[in-house]
Amino acid sequence: MKAILSFLFLLPFLLTAQDFPEKPSNYITDETNSISPEDQNKLNAKLRAYEDSTTNQIFVYVTYSLNGKNLEQYSQDLFHNWHIGQDEKNNGVLIAVFVDDHKFRIQTGYGLEGALPDLLTKRIQDNDMRPLFKLNRYSEGIEKGIDQIIYYSKHEFKAEDVEEEASWGLFVFFYVFAGLFLLITLLLAKGLKDRPTAKKVITVISIILFLIPFVGAFLLIIMLFVALAMRKDLLKPSTGSNWTSSSDSSWSSSDSSSSWSSSDSDSGSSFDGGGGGDSGGGGSSSDW
Repeated sequence: MKAILSFLFLLPFLLTAQDFPEKPSNYITDETNSISPEDQNKLNAKLRAYEDSTTNQIFVYVTYSLNGKNLEQYSQDLFHNWHIGQDEKNNGVLIAVFVDDHKFRIQTGYGLEGALPDLLTKRIQDNDMRPLFKLNRYSEGIEKGIDQIIYYSKHEFKAEDVEEEASWGLFVFFYVFAGLFLLITLLLAKGLKDRPTAKKVITVISIILFLIPFVGAFLLIIMLFVALAMRKDLLKPSTGSNWTSSSDSSWSSSDSSSSWSSSDSDSGSSFDGGGGGDSGGGGSSSDW
């Protein structure tokens, strides 16, 4: 009876263990024949040289489907089951690709999270790998992702690299906003033929605002309202003329949020076997 109860207790763990492929003898495992033998040899040689020079390990697993399993959990469990990364360094990376599901994940060990944060792995997936996966060019997409991971693991990633791209969009937006403000104020100034002082003030403010769209925009708009409050008659129409102006300008901005899924992962010992400590780690998921 004890034997039966023990078997029933261990059955879920035994079934789970059977879901994982055996730990490979090479860095590239492709069950779908998406990567040619020649490309596999080339990638294995590249990853061997990379490990020899850095001790970091990158494994690639390409299969057909998750078969209903959770992408993040399965990738984490596979990462731990294969003991990717050197003992006590937790410096492994797993690229798991599920062709039929059109999903893939980059799972990182804790020791590489500083060089390969989730934000960066997500960008590698979306910018470098996904476009090629959409064309069924899996070998090229995987190699490009590997090259980016190798590069950034040797050159510490800075969040400013991504923030700089976003800042250009903000810069353009402010200049468009400032340009529209310049046009409106110049039109207003044109209508103040009999008020030369008001015309000069508005013209100068609008030009400065266009040249300094960031800090200047905020400060000069405040200055404009202060000036208008102090000189209520600044824009008052002359006697006999009918000129009304109503402005209802609203400017709203919403911070864009980018999400990516990450999960703690366990990493273990080296590729050649041995002990290995568990670690947190992270990563990012994507699809195509």
